[in-house]
Amino acid sequence: MTPNRFASVIACALAAWQPSAAFAQEEDVQLWAYAIVQGDLDEETRLTIDGSARWREQRLGDEQQTLRFSIDRKAADGVRIGGGFGVFEAAGGATELRPHQEVTFTRGRIAARTRIEQRFFDGADRMELRFRQRLRYTQPLGRDWRGSIDGEYFNLVQTRNRDPDAARDQWRARLILTYRAAEALSLGAGYLFIFTPQPDGSEQINHVPQILVTQRF
Repeated sequence: MTPNRFASVIACALAAWQPSAAFAQEEDVQLWAYAIVQGDLDEETRLTIDGSARWREQRLGDEQQTLRFSIDRKAADGVRIGGGFGVFEAAGGATELRPHQEVTFTRGRIAARTRIEQRFFDGADRMELRFRQRLRYTQPLGRDWRGSIDGEYFNLVQTRNRDPDAARDQWRARLILTYRAAEALSLGAGYLFIFTPQPDGSEQINHVPQILVTQRF
């Protein structure tokens, strides 16, 4: 990514509600709602189950429902290793099956996660292989409130179809505000900015408000 393009991404993330004349782009607004259940299986092993409903435009695959589980285990101080499996079902019956493996390094309020995903799509030429690198900072904002900001880079190591002109990179930035409503229940609201550069020089931009409900056991 060139310095000029990187500057444009940052400008859009800070003023995402304003259309930008600097882009030849496709732009849309989506809504993702998550329900998350998370708990410890033992002192070092954690289980997370999450489901979501994602309202999207028809040209992007229409509405989508997801269900995913992940298990991760403490490998060392500040290091967790895990993996999981997800099912992503779009309107019209298009299905994606997605195993993943990941490692997370945490130091204080900063966490860095590296994830590899194998994505299997109905009718695709082959498995799609995707690399994800996320960096997150979390800040307590009072007794029951906290905020977090993260950035994540995506790269398609192998595309699902044998198309040399397919977009391979994606950048995401997200802000989340979380409120602890009860001892084991948290409510969150966030905004996700997705930037996908296209091989023809245009860009695709998605603005995604998010709602999160997390129950711990």
